[in-house]
Amino acid sequence: MKYKIIILSIFITTISTTYAFAQDSDQIQMDTRTMEEKYPDVFTKTKANHPDTAYEIGRKTKGFSSDFIGDQGKLQFYLIYAQHLQKLNTENPYSTYRKQFIALYQSINHLNQLIDTQVGYYEQMQSMLIAYAEYSIYEINTIDQSRLDPIDVDKQKKFFIKSIQQKIKTKNQNLHLNNLPNYSKNQNRLAEELKKIDELITDAYSLKVAQVFHYTYY
Repeated sequence: MKYKIIILSIFITTISTTYAFAQDSDQIQMDTRTMEEKYPDVFTKTKANHPDTAYEIGRKTKGFSSDFIGDQGKLQFYLIYAQHLQKLNTENPYSTYRKQFIALYQSINHLNQLIDTQVGYYEQMQSMLIAYAEYSIYEINTIDQSRLDPIDVDKQKKFFIKSIQQKIKTKNQNLHLNNLPNYSKNQNRLAEELKKIDELITDAYSLKVAQVFHYTYY
């Protein structure tokens, strides 16, 4: 069966902590069930893999590359995998993090896009980060809470924010972004995104996932 790739847009609901697929909601739920049955080693139900790991497992699985073709197929996989993880997180007490983590990852992604001259990677990441956020929710439920060392969140958060500010300064210099006509406008946007990141990091775990996401993908 050749899987039909469907480009979906995503929105975060403002009245709850769930996200939804703006188009073809019934279709993607059906496709999620189909893919779970077709690729059980990818869409595991006992111990879920990180989205990147699941995708790499899929690439080595017969038929997967025909179902998820090229860049569009990769995006489709991450959206379906996010739906799969959300199902696994149904009874997760930490699902209240969902809206917060998606917004946090979106701000980090947008901030990095503003200090780069390429846009394709960040547009792709805007969809993929939904799966990363959902996995962050899944992962915290599998971690022994005693392993989360108590830290001074405010102090560590300031250090993280300063490291981002330094990256912005370095990028501005190296890419001569100050010569672009929209430089001033972008600086205001960067300040807004930094403020959002600061506000969305509310505890040790949200700081941890923000750092991992930022340093891994940017």
